[in-house]
Amino acid sequence: MGAKCCNSAADALSCCDVVLLYLSDAQAIESTLFGDEGAVQALGGKCVVQMGTIGPAESKRLLERTHAAEATYIEAPVLGSLPEAIKGTLLVMVGASDEPTECTAWPVLQALGQNPVHIGDVGTAAAVKLALNQLIASLTVGFSTSLGLLQANNVDVDKFMDILRESALYAPTFDKKLQRMLDREYSNPNFPTKHLLKDIDLFLGEAETSGIDAGTLRGLRAVVERTLNMGLADTDYSALHDGVTKR
Repeated sequence: MGAKCCNSAADALSCCDVVLLYLSDAQAIESTLFGDEGAVQALGGKCVVQMGTIGPAESKRLLERTHAAEATYIEAPVLGSLPEAIKGTLLVMVGASDEPTECTAWPVLQALGQNPVHIGDVGTAAAVKLALNQLIASLTVGFSTSLGLLQANNVDVDKFMDILRESALYAPTFDKKLQRMLDREYSNPNFPTKHLLKDIDLFLGEAETSGIDAGTLRGLRAVVERTLNMGLADTDYSALHDGVTKR
């Protein structure tokens, strides 16, 4: 497919104009970009696109460090996973200090998601992504809790779902995760549970700084942590159903 395998970050940076980063956290990003002098030197003139889920303050720090290396930096976290990436239908949120459509990375972002949305300056897209991932935790635990009550009382889940789908309470993610929860089959994840815990911690840190009461989210965090302690860290986050129902 024309891809070239490189032995180091410096080698990869030296042969491209646009650098897409989809790493687990800010520490991994900084280690990759600034871990050795060769990589830093190769950054000059590149457009660095940070696509992972990190905090707004972390993204702003990356902006400063890439500018110091004479590179352009934009953040472009996404909603969606491997199936959407293959189809080019990811929801791309862009944070950039300058007009992002003029960046050499813009056609690449359009290939990943047809209508990238420019949220605002660097940090704003990171905040939107954390807000969305907080909803992943809230919706999943909330639905799993209701499902657990139904199962404990031998209620026909299909009848419950028929009612739920016709109500304003319905979210498509419920059907997306329902069968996994019923079967307790959490293998082959697109988004593992351990990354959800990382994102919750990022949100809690931002909430504290912003003066937001995140007490409910701390309760959800306990469920996620309990799920990880069950040995389900690398499984699909629908495994939260075990964290809710297996006490």
